Amino acid sequence: MRVVLSPADIIAGARIAAHPGVYVLGFYDTRITFYSQQVRALELAHALWHEHLLPGNARVAVIGGGAAGITLAAGLALQGGTDVHLFEKAERLLPLQGDTQRRRLDPHIYDWPNPDADHELAELPLLDWRSAPAKDVRDAVLREFGEVRSATEGRLTVRERHQITAITPQAGRFMVTFEREAVAGGREAASQEFDIVVLAVGFGIENRFALQGTETPSYWHDAGVPGAEIAGNARPTFLVSGNGDGGLIDLIAAASATFRHNDIVRGIAQRPGVQALRGTLLAIDTDALAAEAAGQGFDFITAYDNAIGAQVETLGLVDQMQGQLRHGVQLILQTREPELLSIRTARLNRLAVYLLVKACRRPGAESFTHIVCDDVQQIASEPGDAEGSRRFACGGTIVVADWVIARRGPGRDTIRHPFADLLAGYEAEHAAWVHTFPIDSIAPKLHPATFAHFKRLAGQAKLPPPRYHLDALLAAMPRSTKLWLIGGDARWSGDIALADVATLWSDDTSPLELTVIDAPDQLGTRLAYAVARLAIHALRVDLLLNVARWRPFLAALSSESPSAGGLRLPPLKALSGNPSILNPVTMGPDDLAATINRRLDHWLLDAVDHHLTRYVGQGEDPGHAVSFVAAADLRQQMQPIWQSWVEHFRAEPTLLARFLGLAVCAKDDAAIAGEASVLAGRRLLSPVIRACAVALAVATAWQVTAPRGAPPGNLGRQANGTERTGHTCAAALIDSEEMALVALRHAWTTEFVLLPMQSVPAAFIAGANSSLSKTDDGILLLGQPSADAKLMLTVDAQFRAAAQTSAAALTTLLLGIEEDHFARLKVAIETAGAPA
Repeated sequence: MRVVLSPADIIAGARIAAHPGVYVLGFYDTRITFYSQQVRALELAHALWHEHLLPGNARVAVIGGGAAGITLAAGLALQGGTDVHLFEKAERLLPLQGDTQRRRLDPHIYDWPNPDADHELAELPLLDWRSAPAKDVRDAVLREFGEVRSATEGRLTVRERHQITAITPQAGRFMVTFEREAVAGGREAASQEFDIVVLAVGFGIENRFALQGTETPSYWHDAGVPGAEIAGNARPTFLVSGNGDGGLIDLIAAASATFRHNDIVRGIAQRPGVQALRGTLLAIDTDALAAEAAGQGFDFITAYDNAIGAQVETLGLVDQMQGQLRHGVQLILQTREPELLSIRTARLNRLAVYLLVKACRRPGAESFTHIVCDDVQQIASEPGDAEGSRRFACGGTIVVADWVIARRGPGRDTIRHPFADLLAGYEAEHAAWVHTFPIDSIAPKLHPATFAHFKRLAGQAKLPPPRYHLDALLAAMPRSTKLWLIGGDARWSGDIALADVATLWSDDTSPLELTVIDAPDQLGTRLAYAVARLAIHALRVDLLLNVARWRPFLAALSSESPSAGGLRLPPLKALSGNPSILNPVTMGPDDLAATINRRLDHWLLDAVDHHLTRYVGQGEDPGHAVSFVAAADLRQQMQPIWQSWVEHFRAEPTLLARFLGLAVCAKDDAAIAGEASVLAGRRLLSPVIRACAVALAVATAWQVTAPRGAPPGNLGRQANGTERTGHTCAAALIDSEEMALVALRHAWTTEFVLLPMQSVPAAFIAGANSSLSKTDDGILLLGQPSADAKLMLTVDAQFRAAAQTSAAALTTLLLGIEEDHFARLKVAIETAGAPA
């Protein structure tokens, strides 16, 4: 069971016994994430206060402006009673995180599989932040640091470009000597006396030439992130040297088709059923800690194979990893220790590398090799080596690599050198402390008392809430737009530019108040319908307008729609306030309506495309929008057809608009085209997806079937030199009656009809249709048995079974239905025309 550290325990781990008043913060510990360094800093600041180790008006020198140093300085200054000086040798604070958008910082993810490990908020009482690219985290933390400096009124001084050269004990105090910028230019030496010194110097900078003759850009530069393959190399080979967290992260990055380390580890952490591994993984870590304490190595790969190897296969974790690999990637990891993985690294990184190793063990073009040697030497290339590759001797193994990544850790000795005299003996002292508290050296936790202490001080100083809280408040504040007629034109203005109007259908959009000055009949039919469509399908839009004149119009298209169920009347409010006049656009009412509708059509197409691309690619159907399971070969045939349809939709806006409108409206009538367009929106996204999916499946059998841009219908099929018209319709209602009750007596205008929302055979639907005509042998025909008879398909048990079996099974079923239909239709016509 984990021991809760007291303030005295914290001091014991940080003090240098030979030099009372000097403390070491974090750089002899092993977990060096941004968050863990902040936790250590807050704990030390609180412990110094709690144990009365901060004399009144003491001058405190904090050496190092990284995550630990700035957090400690902020905490000490906020506690009051001290004069804090923060020294940083670089020209800015948090220098490492200032130049990378591709490295992401997560506060808790490396605590996985413990609860809340995927929580994105650090939730610290000071210098708080949320998961984001490193540069964004830096900006957020420094913004809050600036607020602490302002609130502490001169008790916190920042000294950038100050290089500490020595710290000398002097009669119970400490002389800090440093180089700084001189007033007249150049550099000058200076010194100041302090009562307390905290060394928060961090871990140093990586040696760019850790492998002699080969440069590796810093981990904290975007150039150091393995990039996508652009040279057409069929077997890209990566040599990664070092198995710390940096090496493991870049091994995963090198292996993946696109560098998304965060996506990969979160994909593991959030995989359904993965929490079942928790107890086993924690037990393995306990064994590894014991082995390290005994000075022994620990073979994680074998331990994982024995304990969870079968489970990760069953959970699909290896399949998931394999699907993210670069095609043909050849991975080589060089370590000095025989063990591939170390307890000093994050559990989630270790598990990801284990899954990577298992994926590369499978038959295929990808491979993984582990080489153990003390050093890696670049040697001369030989004829036949690929252009741009380099040859290395790794012990007795020769490696030819296209990319080389050396992650052998930062230069700890170099950065500690100015403080060697002070640190003499501390390493052994701290090692004994780590032996007593091994987990806290790796994964420190913020004590509730420490959190409460700084939360109270932050409140007393009236510090503003973290930026992410402010962002949430701003997101909750309604934006405003205005639509009105001026002369013969329509004018749109407001916080939402007209080009961004479709974002109002997104899940994460903030509230909007849309002021519409004129009544529907004044705006004109097209613009009034466009406003209705936008508002009815938006999640957070309030309409400010003439309620009496707009309510009947909007209700008929939403809550009282004769063609759709489940739509709601958008919130209506009386005209008031002063809506924004930003981003004004003025154009003809019909042009404005067309602009709005095209933006919304493309939002809907993007949403459908996103869903169907996942469906045909991986068989994923979140929310069961597609409603039938397609066999892999059927999905494979659906994929190019869908890609072709999307290309045509994007190229022809009128084709897209017609298809979407008829996908949710059974009436193919120019007089109600506006009503059909209103129905095609976010709140009916699932029916649209289903209409497209069923049409796609049918198109694999009934070739060539494609969207149709002119009446009748929204589909056309070329067969035997003629076109047959079709209508894929996922409408719930026709003239306010259930589709199942009226489908077979509705005046469809096409030769075939697909009813994706109906899951029973047409024969069952027929019983509810009193005007349905039948031939003597039970043929289901719409209207009289003539050439106007329609072929109707529902997604019934036969359709589902065939689709799930194979593409061939579905083709056989659909072609058989079509052939039988026309054969029976021919008999029915001949019978009807015969003499009585």
